[in-house]
Amino acid sequence: MSDIGRIASDGETPVNPYSLLDAVNRSSDTAHTAWLIFLAIMAYFMIAVAGVTHRDLLLETAVSLPILGVDIQLTQFFQFAPIVLVLFHLGIVGQLVLLARKTVEFDSAIRLLETSERRTHPLRLELHNFFFVQAIAGPNRSAVMGGFLHAMSWLTLVILPVVLILYIQLVFLPYHDVLITWTHRIALVFDIVMLSLLGVFLRRAESNFFSAFWRTTLANPLTFLMTSGLLLGVTVFSFLFATIPGEPLDRFTRTIFPTADKKAEGFNAYAGFVGPFSWVDKDGAAFGVFLRNLKVTDADLVVDRDVSTGEATLNLRGRDLRSAILDRSDIHQADLTGAVLDGASFRGTDLRDVKLDCSDITEFLLDESRRGEFCTSARGVDFSGANLSMATLEGIDAQGANFESADLTGANLAYSILNGALLANSKLDKVNLTGGVNAVGADFSISSMRGADLTGAKLFGADFRSSEMQGAVLNYVSLQGGILEGAKLEAVSLQRAQLWGANLSRADMTGSDLRGARVWKASPPETDVTKLADMGGLNLDAPTDAELVSLKTAINRLQNARISDQVLMTLRGVLGDDGQSWTGSPEQRSWSTMAARNSGSQSSLVSPVGLPGGLGQSSGLSDESAQPVAYSAALTSYLTKLMCRARWSDGSVASGIALRARGPAFKGDLKEIYQSLTNSDCPAGQQLPAGQLLEMSAAADGTQ
Repeated sequence: MSDIGRIASDGETPVNPYSLLDAVNRSSDTAHTAWLIFLAIMAYFMIAVAGVTHRDLLLETAVSLPILGVDIQLTQFFQFAPIVLVLFHLGIVGQLVLLARKTVEFDSAIRLLETSERRTHPLRLELHNFFFVQAIAGPNRSAVMGGFLHAMSWLTLVILPVVLILYIQLVFLPYHDVLITWTHRIALVFDIVMLSLLGVFLRRAESNFFSAFWRTTLANPLTFLMTSGLLLGVTVFSFLFATIPGEPLDRFTRTIFPTADKKAEGFNAYAGFVGPFSWVDKDGAAFGVFLRNLKVTDADLVVDRDVSTGEATLNLRGRDLRSAILDRSDIHQADLTGAVLDGASFRGTDLRDVKLDCSDITEFLLDESRRGEFCTSARGVDFSGANLSMATLEGIDAQGANFESADLTGANLAYSILNGALLANSKLDKVNLTGGVNAVGADFSISSMRGADLTGAKLFGADFRSSEMQGAVLNYVSLQGGILEGAKLEAVSLQRAQLWGANLSRADMTGSDLRGARVWKASPPETDVTKLADMGGLNLDAPTDAELVSLKTAINRLQNARISDQVLMTLRGVLGDDGQSWTGSPEQRSWSTMAARNSGSQSSLVSPVGLPGGLGQSSGLSDESAQPVAYSAALTSYLTKLMCRARWSDGSVASGIALRARGPAFKGDLKEIYQSLTNSDCPAGQQLPAGQLLEMSAAADGTQ
């Protein structure tokens, strides 16, 4: 028999336990059925949610309800499932509160008929077998059996519903939808508040909440402490630990529990769960099971392989995939426009023809608000070994990203931000890096950049060491402090390039175009690798104080302090010297000698600040400089042979030379280069887009 009693009141109308027994049993039968239904609903939700994988979250696969066989849209299911669960929970608790009042009244009435504590009234044996009424008014039984009955109530009415709501939140958390996650938190809080307000009446007959709460606490202090601790712990976990990376609650938690084990400084930081105890494993998974970021590896995610060119195989537009792990998966030709990929991993992933650009590049060009114009953010993303050939990455913010050994052949990276990016040993042939690309401090060493277009790019302190850059176009680039040591720069166009403090030692610059380039304090290449180079109007003058201040300001504005410090260290010889050590130095004399030998006749570019020592004058020029026709023929012959080599039959070098040939005041014969590209003995010409050949044809027709 339960020890639950009620407050006696003088003058209270006595209750007939025989008549009340029938009412208790009828209500108990109804409540028992409702309780079984509630258990079935919880089990149903548990099975449905447990069947949702990270792949389903990534592809937004509909949730298939067991038995019913009905598919519900993923986000709708996770948004409304906890709400439905809370409503059912409210209904069953409310029904049990009404049943508890009748049962407590019956227990109080039957006590008046019991003369001894040793023997309970036989009427208690006629109670319904529902464990809830048995725990309140059933006959005497062992402490173990009594504890089991009370534990069933505590487990099924308090613990399981609350934990299930938290489980739903944890399963959906890697999807990174803040609104739906807040729906889970609000549902959890509502459920806990409902339990707090109604739960005290499950074992008391008082009509006043505070009186019932006080007496319940005094009667069951251990149960009260356990329940309060559990509900408080679940709430704290939901709000402070089960967070989405980057949301305000997540940032607040990290101020309390800073993580010392970071993947890397800067953009690619630790993104797993954080907490004070060992429930977070080394991979950042909670309890070794739950991850708060998507992890789908070695998966073929493209179902429809018969899609046409330009049609998206997957629609992942605007998705929050921060810190997702999609290594070695196939998502080629997917649409990730405007997605947030910061800290994600795409190691070895097939990303051919994907879209990682802005939703409206025209609007972006007007105000350059990348998030406002729905541009993809890929800071600190690991693209190492990925295949990004022909991908569209216009306007992408890939600061600190790792493209090491990636294939970006023909990719469009116009208007992108690549500050501090690692592109070493990558394939960047025919890549488009125009539109004022920011690649400050980026590492392009040992990469293949044949025919790449970097016109106007900001490349302070960038490293192109030992890169293959034949036919690349770097007109108007800002390459102060750049490292081009040992780079293959044959047929490269560097018109008006800013090369202060750059290192071009051991670089092969045969057939290159450096007209108007500024090479103050730059380490020159050897003179024997500058044959056919055009250095007309080469500028050896020091920059003005205003230019140096502007350069330093631009570097200091970088969002990553590590990159800023690295670039400032590279440029310390430029920014911290008045230039006196440059005047008359071996480097300056070497540049002067090369400029005199390789000025190219009748240069159309005039240095904006003039040339020291009469550079560019007719005196001292070589025969090829004094004979423009011979120089043009020699340059054309060299470029034609270079672009039509069998080893570059993919058209990469030809693409860059074709672009250079259409440029201003090209010294070679554009018509002959066009004709060579259309000849059958030049395999590279067959790889050029029809539009590019059409532009060359029009330009050739316009020449005299």
